Amino acid sequence: MSQFNRVRQFFPAVIRFRQTFPLRFSITNGPAIHGFAGRLAWMIVVAIGMTANVFLRAEFYDRLDAFPPRWQLDTSDCDARFIEHKVLPSSGHDNGGCETITFRAALGSEAVIAYQIEPVHAIDDLNANVYVLSARRGARVGLRVRFPYQRDPETRRPLSTVLYGATYERPGKFQRLGVGKIESDLLVRIAKLRQQLGTEANLADPYVDAVAINAYSGAGLTTLRLDDLSVSGMVNVGEHARLSGVPPVTSSKKLGDSEITPRRQMLSAPKLVRSLPSVQSPATVGEVESARSAFPQTSIVRILEHRGEPLTWLRSLGFDAVLLAKPPSADILREAIRTGMMIYAPPPIAPDPELQSLLDPVMAWYLGGGVALDQKRIEQTDRTVSRLRRFPSVWQRPIVIAPVEAMNRYAAFADGIVFDSATRSRGLTATEQVQSYSIACSRIVDRIDVAVSLESSVPQRLLEMNRAIADQNGAPEANLFRWHSLLVQLYQTLEHSPAAIVFHSPEALTSGTAIAHQRSLALSYINRTVAMLAPWMAWAERSNPYTVSGAPYHCGVLQSDRAQLLLLTSNVGVRDQLLAGDGSSIEIQLPPEMASYTAWRMTDFSTERIPIQTINGLTQLQIVSPDVAEFIVISPDARLGAQLSQAARTQVKRAAADRWQLSGEQVQHAQADWQYAVSSGATEALMPVALVNAAVDTHSRAEDAYRSGDFETTLRLARRADAWATRANVQLGQSLLPNDLRQDIRYLSVPPLDEGNLPLQTVWRPLMDDRGWSRNLIALGGLDQPQAIGPDNWTFGKRKLDRAESDLAWISRGFFSGAGAIRMSAASTTGEPLGGGYAGTIAMLSSPAVRIEAQQTVRIDVMVRTLGFGQPHQGLLVYDNLGGQEMGVLVNDATQWKRVRLYRHNSSDRQVKAMFEIIGDGEAVIDEVTIQVWEPDELAKLPDLDVR
Repeated sequence: MSQFNRVRQFFPAVIRFRQTFPLRFSITNGPAIHGFAGRLAWMIVVAIGMTANVFLRAEFYDRLDAFPPRWQLDTSDCDARFIEHKVLPSSGHDNGGCETITFRAALGSEAVIAYQIEPVHAIDDLNANVYVLSARRGARVGLRVRFPYQRDPETRRPLSTVLYGATYERPGKFQRLGVGKIESDLLVRIAKLRQQLGTEANLADPYVDAVAINAYSGAGLTTLRLDDLSVSGMVNVGEHARLSGVPPVTSSKKLGDSEITPRRQMLSAPKLVRSLPSVQSPATVGEVESARSAFPQTSIVRILEHRGEPLTWLRSLGFDAVLLAKPPSADILREAIRTGMMIYAPPPIAPDPELQSLLDPVMAWYLGGGVALDQKRIEQTDRTVSRLRRFPSVWQRPIVIAPVEAMNRYAAFADGIVFDSATRSRGLTATEQVQSYSIACSRIVDRIDVAVSLESSVPQRLLEMNRAIADQNGAPEANLFRWHSLLVQLYQTLEHSPAAIVFHSPEALTSGTAIAHQRSLALSYINRTVAMLAPWMAWAERSNPYTVSGAPYHCGVLQSDRAQLLLLTSNVGVRDQLLAGDGSSIEIQLPPEMASYTAWRMTDFSTERIPIQTINGLTQLQIVSPDVAEFIVISPDARLGAQLSQAARTQVKRAAADRWQLSGEQVQHAQADWQYAVSSGATEALMPVALVNAAVDTHSRAEDAYRSGDFETTLRLARRADAWATRANVQLGQSLLPNDLRQDIRYLSVPPLDEGNLPLQTVWRPLMDDRGWSRNLIALGGLDQPQAIGPDNWTFGKRKLDRAESDLAWISRGFFSGAGAIRMSAASTTGEPLGGGYAGTIAMLSSPAVRIEAQQTVRIDVMVRTLGFGQPHQGLLVYDNLGGQEMGVLVNDATQWKRVRLYRHNSSDRQVKAMFEIIGDGEAVIDEVTIQVWEPDELAKLPDLDVR
């Protein structure tokens, strides 16, 4: 170590920036080195460093003057509770900002607060300093050390202990407290742990993951001000380097001798962490077999598909975990430990010993992210799971599988299953969404954790197509995210009390676009909603839905011991564009015995009491101006309202900020988009001035309420403004279509409208008319001859399944026009329905390829009639190779002929095909398929001007 200190004199210290929010870092500068002598000195430095196996230490500095506050309550034996925690702008030791904490404590000996850092080696060069001010003596600064292979049986987290340094002794004044030279203290602490835990304890590879302060100085209220935290001598765990320090601690029980079973508790919950005095008989990582759980049981875990966003920022949005696309690296593991985030990731091919001490954040290994796990891959997946079960115990984790079908067979060897919800553009009703989950999971015999995945954005191909259209026409890209259908789908998902919710994300939330910003706000608002509802859903079971009148709403019911939870979702709208019932009211029919119960409406993150009425012998609950999704609690115990209010208060401020900003975007675009469409002549409709002005005025009042701190009123006004602005946008979208296309919008796919990009649709309005389109480019598109079906024409393919049969036939009766049509059919051979979605997909029909040029717009028309398809997410899926299945239109319950029309833009492909998939038990008749390209007449030339 003396060699390292001598080396430091020759060059500036290396600083590693760990920056979540704007921070300032101090740099210790050494003497400047110039010219040949400088270069020679540098080479000597490198040589000495290599021979001494020195790894340069990093320094970290946080002024603690920026939002949000960083210190967290870690553990206490005095029932400590934060009363106030904020950042003061000008009360630091240097008159700058600082962090202040006020907490209440009973009798005890410790109330540990912690500032989490990336895991670093516990060596003598590691030093931490922080300025502390308090009215009481006794606060002590320390470093929290974790033993990655030794579990606390209560928390399932690695065992931890705090090594303390200086003590606060100057009441009323700032004092700089420090801790360092911890190697000898750590050896003593390890020896004591061995006496307590026995020789079987595995205390190898300890690391420091937090700066800690025992702030306890007596019962009652205590206030601390914290300023200028600095940590030096940091060497990250997992980086390849030989270090002098605490010698390796071995155990008579090697890692890998037993099978691991991870914790059930949330990694991120600070109150679960315990320090040494509370530990009783901890266990090694392989000794808790009965605790195997893929998802923590304390809450509904919110998981985001990771696209490179900072984990601290995702944490601030309310996420508990991230789903990685590849096995975790040392960098992401260190960041997860520092931020308290959990990780779900694909397993590595083989364990890396350099990472084994960092695996604590890994909650489960995830299979199915990059490939469709269908019936053909069951045996292959089973072999993969068996291989993972043979990993060394420190590497073993629960196995989470995301199959596309046969969930019961995959569940036989998984610890957790992920159900993939239907794409919202398919237009499933609330009842169909709920039933599709029940059908898919009904055959899972074993009790197993089930998560649900949702798409947090529109399909990726739709995004790319609209960007290409905007680039070609010089139109603006999308600036408005339609998030209401995501909220509604979430509520429908919550009817099943899932263990976790996985939000798929095609692009990073930090991409800098307006859509990414709004998506971040929407996901943050949704996470606050889940956090508020989750405690009441943990042990509730799904019950029969109640009947709703007054507006098309679905009312799901969850029953618990103390209350009934009502989840209302709107069915008003087209496909994935939903409207609130603002201005109207709905009545929920309740059982007569509930007439004396108390009901609370928690939509605005408050406990608004609403009366349960008995009218004409009917017990009912009336909701005035319902939002797109509503949450109602009904209980015979009126005292429950206080607990509901407390749960809502913890989330209301951030939820109000998110909803107010989201409604502001809706209002702004409703006004601007209408003005743009009217001024350009794209629509002859008049702007709904009263509706738009009401939205603008209401949002302005919501802003006043937010600035005054009335967050419940902010939410109530924001959702009303949101409802009116959304209604105005729907009216504009319909006005940008010809009258004949407005008849049944369910069977129309226009990329700008599908995304909600109304300015782009304004530019595209001429394409909605029939003039300007070419002749039909598809051979035998009328399907009037049996020869239409063949290798060089229309092709038919089907899945090889024992449980189903399918058929394709040319028919000369029952066609739409001409002389014939094609009939596709599928049926189960087992007596059980085929199901919907991927599981029910049986056969596919493809048209001949049509050659087109790049940057051309295509229109596909087809006449369709269906019969059968009685299960949810069944029917005939009409799509094309440019947009893919995710942009397709699902047709069912079409006993009469329906025209399906797809508009597509070709950016690079040289051919286009019309495609059809039959999903579930039923039949479909297809006729008069046309593919046309946009070939408008050239504009008339302007007359020459006489310049004389």
